[in-house]
Amino acid sequence: MTTEGLVSAVIPTYNRSGYVGGAIDSVLAQTYDDCEVVVVNDGSTDDTRAVLAEYESDDRVRVLHNETNRGIPATMNRGVEAARGEFVGVFGDDDRWRPTKVERQLDALAVRSDDYCGAYTAGVITDERTGGVVERVATGVEGSVFPDVLLRMQVLPHSSQLLRTECVRAVGGFDTDFSVACDWDLTVRLAKRWKFAYVPETLTERLHHGDNVTGTPGYDVRARERIGEKYRTDIEAAGIAEQFDAAAARERGLAAVETGRVRRAVGEFVTAARLDPTPNHLALAALSPFGTRGLSAARCVRDGVRPA
Repeated sequence: MTTEGLVSAVIPTYNRSGYVGGAIDSVLAQTYDDCEVVVVNDGSTDDTRAVLAEYESDDRVRVLHNETNRGIPATMNRGVEAARGEFVGVFGDDDRWRPTKVERQLDALAVRSDDYCGAYTAGVITDERTGGVVERVATGVEGSVFPDVLLRMQVLPHSSQLLRTECVRAVGGFDTDFSVACDWDLTVRLAKRWKFAYVPETLTERLHHGDNVTGTPGYDVRARERIGEKYRTDIEAAGIAEQFDAAAARERGLAAVETGRVRRAVGEFVTAARLDPTPNHLALAALSPFGTRGLSAARCVRDGVRPA
């Protein structure tokens, strides 16, 4: 049994002419036929326009152009506003949907109540040069995820989320004040009102390359700072302030390790262990003097992912 309705795939892109075509093609290859693609070109200065022009004859693909660069949140919002589908999925130009993704997610939503705003799946990150698996992402959380989602972004990869368009619009779309973590912020607002379904299959792929936005030193620090600033009242009301602050210290420590500041990392991990003495935080405090060797495993524990 599959829920029926048009699915809109929104793809923001900026100077990624070598990637965006693959993202579009992954939607057109879906086993669920009723899909449209809305590409929003955020003022690209490379040959992105020429690549997108190749899809002019396909009535399943619509292309919008920002005359100037407006940034990721505003660009995604423009795509959501233009979406005609009952469901919408927003994903990057370096992301790929596996062929059965939409079908499996609509199957999952068909047997759930209307208090589910959408469904997400497991995902994988692959090296664009070798095709080898870099990381697997499979958190497995389902149903009501608030307030836990304040502690960490659990409903990921965000590129896997297929959401009811009316729900995204009801909470105001992406917050344009968030230059980082706008996907986490949107998920928090959705989770305050609705539930999420989970499909335990690897149905999304991200290409790992030198120009990835996430995964850089300091990104997770800035993301948590922004969530903490906006939702501090909710965090304190939920009684998770010490856990949140410990996680913030942990992120600062991980960023310090990545940039070779071992002494700073030790201090941050000790703070995390003091505020929230979980086995993970205690292990980080113990292992941090050894530098980057334990970083990959530490990140996997934090994110609920498995190394390849």
